[in-house]
Amino acid sequence: MDKEVNQPNHIRPIFQNIPFWNPTKILDHEIGKKIHRMDLNECPYSPSPKVIEAMSGVADTLNRYPDGTCPELTPIMAERIGVPENTITWGGGSTQLLTSIAEISVAPGQNLVTPELVWKRFHGVYKIVDAEVSWVPNKADGGIDVEALTGAIGNDTRLLVCITPNNPTGMMLSEEEIRHVSENTPENVLLFMDEAYHEFAVHAGGPDALEIMRDRKGPWAITRTFSKAYAMAGVRLGYAICSSPETVDAIRMVSSTFNLNGFAEAAAVAALKDAEYTQFILDKNAEERDRIVEGLRELGYEPMKSVTNFVSCDIGRPGMEVVKAMRERGIRISTVGGDNFINYIRVSMGIPEDTDAFLRELKEVLG
Repeated sequence: MDKEVNQPNHIRPIFQNIPFWNPTKILDHEIGKKIHRMDLNECPYSPSPKVIEAMSGVADTLNRYPDGTCPELTPIMAERIGVPENTITWGGGSTQLLTSIAEISVAPGQNLVTPELVWKRFHGVYKIVDAEVSWVPNKADGGIDVEALTGAIGNDTRLLVCITPNNPTGMMLSEEEIRHVSENTPENVLLFMDEAYHEFAVHAGGPDALEIMRDRKGPWAITRTFSKAYAMAGVRLGYAICSSPETVDAIRMVSSTFNLNGFAEAAAVAALKDAEYTQFILDKNAEERDRIVEGLRELGYEPMKSVTNFVSCDIGRPGMEVVKAMRERGIRISTVGGDNFINYIRVSMGIPEDTDAFLRELKEVLG
């Protein structure tokens, strides 16, 4: 029997006919023009000068593979956050760790529970492990419904995914909400808490999930990153704090042997030592976030209660139409996603001139 035409039979069905989406692609009409990048939740400032100096200092070692256990960085981080060194592991950004955590806990066909409105990369991770996914609707305001989340756990659930603050809403969970998730996730379920925007939450007076999760009896993992508050998105370095060394070993088993680049450890050590620069980034981000929020309110809209380096807002019309119109004007913003949030846009914080351009052009686009 002849094979069907154009069927990629060497590819698992769940991965067939999925076009690649490149969020960093420079579009034809953007080439050679001034572009305000406010779509990928990047830090608009360069890394600390001390980070750049540290990276330059190890450039002559790049002919060798780096030690992915980060022997210099790990003790510093362990002391800083108060955990044993053997409960920390590193990845190529927290993005790589998301996949690894799902791979070690969920076999094909097993169940995982997740909020419905999450960063689109999570959707890809769920496909990779071929999980049976229980999607839990977010609250009407976009917040994660922690009671519904834990209530969706079944006998075959192996992983519960929770995020604070959440992308694409920017909203963080309260101490009570994190405690509810920790205490009401069964001991045979891995509780995964993504805290990629941890530093922004703490800066805004929010809780530290690690301090709450320490008391959990069942297994858990928390992921954080150097991409955001440390201005190192291009370095690709994230870390997972785990409830046990066994969880760390399992994550390392499914990761690449050489999963970090040669700059990562030196850059992170320097970043941690330059607390003043990190504070500068957080303070400047809060200033521009307040300006964006106030500007949107002056236009008659009410943004989501973000504590991060981005703000999402219902603008009363399909968000993708506004995104396209803004990109034609040199302002790169994004949508929120989710069937109940199609009228929302999401904008990352930039420097003051980015804020000026965004508010000016948005007013024109919205008429």
